[in-house]
This record gives sequence, C-alpha cells and structure tokens, in this order.
Amino acid sequence: MIGVIGLGNMGSGIATTLLRKSFETVVYDIDARRMKPLQEAGAQAAADVADLCARCDTALLSLPSSRVTVDVIEHQVVPAAREGMVVIDLGTTVVRETERLAALLRERGASMIDAPVSGGSAGAAEGTLYVFAGGERSAFETSRKVLEAIGGAKVTYCGESGRGQVVKGVNQLAMGLVEAAFIESIAYGVAGGVEPGVIREAVGGDSGWRADLKRIAERIDKGEGDLMDTKYAEYGYFRDEAERKSFPSPILAALSTFMSQFPATGRDNMNRPYPPLWSALLGGAGRSDPATSTTPRGARTPGDAR
Repeated sequence: MIGVIGLGNMGSGIATTLLRKSFETVVYDIDARRMKPLQEAGAQAAADVADLCARCDTALLSLPSSRVTVDVIEHQVVPAAREGMVVIDLGTTVVRETERLAALLRERGASMIDAPVSGGSAGAAEGTLYVFAGGERSAFETSRKVLEAIGGAKVTYCGESGRGQVVKGVNQLAMGLVEAAFIESIAYGVAGGVEPGVIREAVGGDSGWRADLKRIAERIDKGEGDLMDTKYAEYGYFRDEAERKSFPSPILAALSTFMSQFPATGRDNMNRPYPPLWSALLGGAGRSDPATSTTPRGARTPGDAR
C-alpha cells in the first residue's frame, strides 16, 4: 500500500498517476475536500498521518515547504514509523534537515529517501517528473517501482541521504539564476530606452541562449515580467548548504541579497511569496522594511518555501 501525504497540485497529480498505474493508494491532506476526488478515483482516505503510516509500507510526502515537511516528518511520521517502512520526501528540503530526519527514521527501523521532483503539475499528472533520489541504496531499490511510476526513465539515484536535495538545488539554480540573468540583461536595455520587443527581435533567436532570451523578452513584452519568480523562495535552502560546505556561491548570494530588499508581492506556482526582480531592477518596487524582509532562511530557521 502506497500513501501520499499532501494533495496540492503536485500531490494530487502524483496520487492520480499512482492510481492510474494500479497502485493501491491511501491519501491524506489536512483539507479533507482534497481527498474526495481521489476517493472517487479509487483511493482510500486516511484519518490522519498516523493512520496512513499504519496502513502503508511506503509514504510519499508532497508538501509546500521545507518547514512544513520537517514539521510533519519529525512530529507525525517519525512517531508512527514502523520497521521496514520507507518514507519518501518529494519536496525541496534543506539538506541538513533531510540528513537529520533520515537519522531519526533509522532509529525507528525505517528508511528515508529524499526524492525531490521537477516537472510541475503536468509532469505529476502524466508520470513524467524528473526524480532526484538520495538515501540508502537498498531503500531506493525497494522504492524504484513507485518512483518510476511518477518519473518513468527520469529517475536518478544521486547517492547517500541529502544528495537528491543537492541535485534538486542544481536543477533549481540552473533555472532560476539563468532566468535572472536574462531578466537583468533585458532590463539593462529597457533602462537604456529600448523596448523589450525590439530587444527580442534584435538579440533573440530560435536556438541556444538566444531562444531563451527571446522567450523571456516575449513574456516581458506581454507585461508578464513580474510573473517570473527565479526560484527565490528556495534561495535560503541552497545558501544554507553552500555555507555548510564553504562554497562561496557568489551569484546566488548577490541575487538573494539584492532581491531581499524589495517587497514580496509575487506568488510562485507553490503560492510562496517572492519579490519580482523585473520591477526591482526598473524601480517599480519600493524597498521593503528590513524588519519585515522576506529573505528565505536556511535550516536553522527554515522559511515557508519548497
């Protein structure tokens, strides 16, 4: 029996995929309304996390933030964990917290796989997510069929506990920092008096980096500049791990510090707040009060981000 805890856009899509692929599935969400469509599709509903853990050999968590994930695993899953149970975190979580939680579960005779995913709600519903898995190799092999059900051929074993989260960081930084660089490049041109549409035609193209610039310039030209979040909500997670490993991360550090000066008026696809970089660069956003800064924090005080 497979359990899914957290039925937001990602979790509900993952549960639907498991049902479609004939896995007996138990679901739980603090919002009972989210369980009803899945029950109608054949899932069983758990009364709470402890009930789900009692009924399932494998429990998948798809929760909106590192803070929430840590709280649920430490205070609800660990006390209910059984010998031989495998707990799989599908979200983005602070690496040092992942390692600590894995140790707590080992003390209960259970195993933890950190298997953060990438591919959005469409990938969750279609079973085409990228899955980056870390943890004991034996636990990974035990969970391979479940992970391949949601990721197909895109499941990669990345190493010991926490390494799946590290690779997810690579994935997010490759998207977010590159997007930020294009936004800044286009903003430089706009600040110099050139329309984004002109920049798109002059510099954009159909392949390589020119295609990426063209895509972002088109969004800006449509008035969607502030809808690009550059993965800001997760910067604190990655900075925490970089500092722990004495890795300087100069681009990430500079971007994070700059953006933290501005109000978090945007919401990303996980409903997490972020300060729009586009407006910050062009003066459309006033600087925020340092006392209420939205700088995402690391493991010691993890913010509400995934």
